Amino acid sequence: MPEHSQVASVRLERDGGIAFITLDRPASRNSLDLSMGLALRDAVRSLAAAPPRVVVLRSSGAHFMVGGDVRRFDILLGQSQADCTEEIGQLIDAVHEAVAGLTRLPCPVVGLVGGSAAGFGMSLAMACDLLVAADDARFVLAYSAIGTTPDGGASWHLSRRVGLQRALAIALLNPQIDAAQAKDIGLVAEVVPAAQLAEAGLALARRLAEGPAAAQAGIKRLLRAGLDADLETALAAEKASFLAMSATPDFAEGVRAFCERRPARFGHASG
Repeated sequence: MPEHSQVASVRLERDGGIAFITLDRPASRNSLDLSMGLALRDAVRSLAAAPPRVVVLRSSGAHFMVGGDVRRFDILLGQSQADCTEEIGQLIDAVHEAVAGLTRLPCPVVGLVGGSAAGFGMSLAMACDLLVAADDARFVLAYSAIGTTPDGGASWHLSRRVGLQRALAIALLNPQIDAAQAKDIGLVAEVVPAAQLAEAGLALARRLAEGPAAAQAGIKRLLRAGLDADLETALAAEKASFLAMSATPDFAEGVRAFCERRPARFGHASG
């Protein structure tokens, strides 16, 4: 039986081992305000407290997220610079906790991106472990267009995905990157027809949920830690993780299945 909870403009649902975070402010194309940022943070906190097998991050509307609510910024500037600075600081704190939390979850996070992923929308998408884009998806960083710098981890994720020179061009020049280009440069893993985005995302989530959970957590941990580790540290971490995995039922099942030339049934291994 699926479980549902709703906070402001972000919905968190669980269905078996798969959790869904749905950005649900379609009338504004999911433009990010403080209440939405706090709701996103709280959804990730809930997942950290009881991790699922897989997380799917998606939008309820045609657009993933168009970035910060710039009209709200204008209202705040009209009140006072102090009000603007205070609220933006609260918003950034909330979404930064959410981004960091997604990367620390011991399970794969699958992002489904259709329509526009701009500003923080692009930053949030890059925090996912695997991105599936609809063929109508468009990515643009856009921060410099309003005279500011990236947040949401974009300055960390972008250059690691596409290289420094291309990242600088994306951040400084704000090109619109279509889905095919996004796959070519390494922003997304897969592109599917827009009408098939939800179906493709669910199929991928189910495939991951049937995999070896401890090994998947270890793979995510090793590869993310390896971005900032030297080779000797990475080698030591790989050894420790492999030895830990070798004591799990999933490893025994995987080895047995390989030798018997059959698909492994992870999570259901018998002794």
